[in-house]
Amino acid sequence: LMIQISLFFILGNSKEEAIRKANFLLTLVSSYMYANKLHINMKKSCYMHFKPKSNSVDQLQCPPVRINDFEIKKVAEIKFLGVTIDDELLWTPHISALAKKLRCCTGQLNRIKKYIPKTLYKSLYHTLFESHLSYGITVWGGVPHNKMKPIFTAQKHCIRIMFGDSEAYLEKHRTAARTRSIELQTLGIDFFEKEHTKPLFNEQNILTVHNLYNYHVLLSISIILKYHTPIALLPHFKISRRKPTLIIAPIQVDSFIFRASIMWNTFRTLPEASDIKDFSVGISFLKSKIKCLVNRRQNIGSEEEWFPEVNFKITDSS
Repeated sequence: LMIQISLFFILGNSKEEAIRKANFLLTLVSSYMYANKLHINMKKSCYMHFKPKSNSVDQLQCPPVRINDFEIKKVAEIKFLGVTIDDELLWTPHISALAKKLRCCTGQLNRIKKYIPKTLYKSLYHTLFESHLSYGITVWGGVPHNKMKPIFTAQKHCIRIMFGDSEAYLEKHRTAARTRSIELQTLGIDFFEKEHTKPLFNEQNILTVHNLYNYHVLLSISIILKYHTPIALLPHFKISRRKPTLIIAPIQVDSFIFRASIMWNTFRTLPEASDIKDFSVGISFLKSKIKCLVNRRQNIGSEEEWFPEVNFKITDSS
């Protein structure tokens, strides 16, 4: 039998200490595998070193990480369960790979949509596009909006293809200028303007990638607080003894725990969540409340222009 080591997290006050602990642990793992007649796939085994941003410990010479006499290679990024993790947790490789996949999905949708009834376009979008977009989004979706731009651009392109004015788009780009009448051969700025996507998002009740992140974070927190699962995450959230729906936010850091705590505490004070006093309500009720809030925030402001500070954030002002 062959088995690939899934994942180990090893903490140390220094790189040398972490590598020493890793080598000791891998020795135990190797002994266990040998005793149970299992085989480790060395070619797929690798390790990644996470360090504080201000730390330059990578410049130091340290002993290699080994399993018996086999040296494990160090990598800067790796794909694990469909999410590309990099050693700086910037999520740039994952966003680049996801944007490429979403563009391929848009091409597939564009080729098959003419054979599908329009009533099924939205289901097709959720099945073939949004399923990739929302996968693992609570892990990588907390990046700044400027880093999310390639994903949002791909999503807007798909929305235009599926729900926009396709006839006007095709007429504009299929017809050469020389075949137009003389008075139409001068192409003004209107010719190059793209169709606004905000009305299309709101008409179809589709969430942008930013609001998908907000929705899934709030939904994840509600599940953690209601069902106390997953067990590994629950201890990281400090719940108020007096108010079971209130999370005591940790010290401000760039982490999921802090962002999720602030987002949830803001949500519970909004009018949409005024009837959530405890978690006796069902999860479907919480889902509808969260979806209502996120949709309403997305619709605020101009009918055509996006305002990130308003449309993509959970705030206490409309």
